[in-house]
Amino acid sequence: MLEAGAFAAIGQAALVVGGLLVWRFRTLTRAVVVGSLMAFGAGAVISAVSTDLVAVAYDEAGAGATALGIGIGGLGYFLIITLLERSGAREKPEAPLEAAVEKSPDGEVAAASPTEARNLFVGMVIDGVPESVAVGLSLHLGSVGISLALVGSIFIAGLPEAIGVAAALLAGGYSISKILIRFGIVVVIGAVSGVLGYQALYGQNPELIALIQAIAAGALLVVVVNEMVPIAIRGIQRWAGVIAASGFVFSAAITWISGG
Repeated sequence: MLEAGAFAAIGQAALVVGGLLVWRFRTLTRAVVVGSLMAFGAGAVISAVSTDLVAVAYDEAGAGATALGIGIGGLGYFLIITLLERSGAREKPEAPLEAAVEKSPDGEVAAASPTEARNLFVGMVIDGVPESVAVGLSLHLGSVGISLALVGSIFIAGLPEAIGVAAALLAGGYSISKILIRFGIVVVIGAVSGVLGYQALYGQNPELIALIQAIAAGALLVVVVNEMVPIAIRGIQRWAGVIAASGFVFSAAITWISGG
């Protein structure tokens, strides 16, 4: 249980690392850097989802349950985001990264207002919960414990988001300490989500666990396609596919090295 929380926190800790990096090196907000990181992260997440969630769910529960879970996860995540956008709790899923990629004429990153800062925080939490739950779930059916590929890909994918959000908040007058406190809260929520993802299904039927793994996979796939791929393409255009393929190979290599 503690292992699930610890590794879920490690995955979300990319927010803190990214915040510190952009505070020290403002050039990281360049479109080509953010786009490259996002493309690499997208490929890594797709690989980890395929190998450590979908493949395992298929082996345990079969094609029908896996397909059903992916459909539920993808549609469910999409509906939650849509409802939050309409209620104003989160303006746009890709807002944190657009703040870094789309700069004003003077070259400065767009500043986040207090309302936008709140929305960005809500968005990070919503993105982090399914990722962290998936990490906790991977302990149940993984052959060698935690999925290192999944944790690594979540960490890599979180760096561009952290860079975008931190850049927008710094431009809005927020101190680095306040930014790190916000990011730290997301890391704690991620750790709790990882524990819940593990503990809620402790001792349950493997087929049920596999179904929920598939649901988590569906949610992560929507995150990749709706939020990561568009930013990657805007930042580095056609190179996005090549770098995403590199991210896929990187994540697959981690799975192979760890014996997954």
